[in-house]
Amino acid sequence: MNNSVIELVSYKLKADSTKEQLAATHSDVNAFLAEQPGFIHRSLSEDSNGLLYDIVYWQGMENAKNAGEAFMAHKAGQALVALCDENTISMQHMEALTETNTCTDAV
Repeated sequence: MNNSVIELVSYKLKADSTKEQLAATHSDVNAFLAEQPGFIHRSLSEDSNGLLYDIVYWQGMENAKNAGEAFMAHKAGQALVALCDENTISMQHMEALTETNTCTDAV
């Protein structure tokens, strides 16, 4: 099986962190990810309770784990993590069981 690896990170912002501060990290985080071997796609969403879900797709577990280590040492990663309530951070990697991809106009 040669499916993607999904990195799922969930977290809440610190009480004194704002959505504007979070938005200000997007371009640096996305630029960092785009430079990493095996990067496929990233999305960030939020549920009705304020829990954020950062989902990144990778080609292979090794690429995902290596990028995760590099991210924590990089200024983009440090800036993002500085906004997070560390008690709420959860991270996991899992291989996709099945996948499909459709080319459509995405938002």
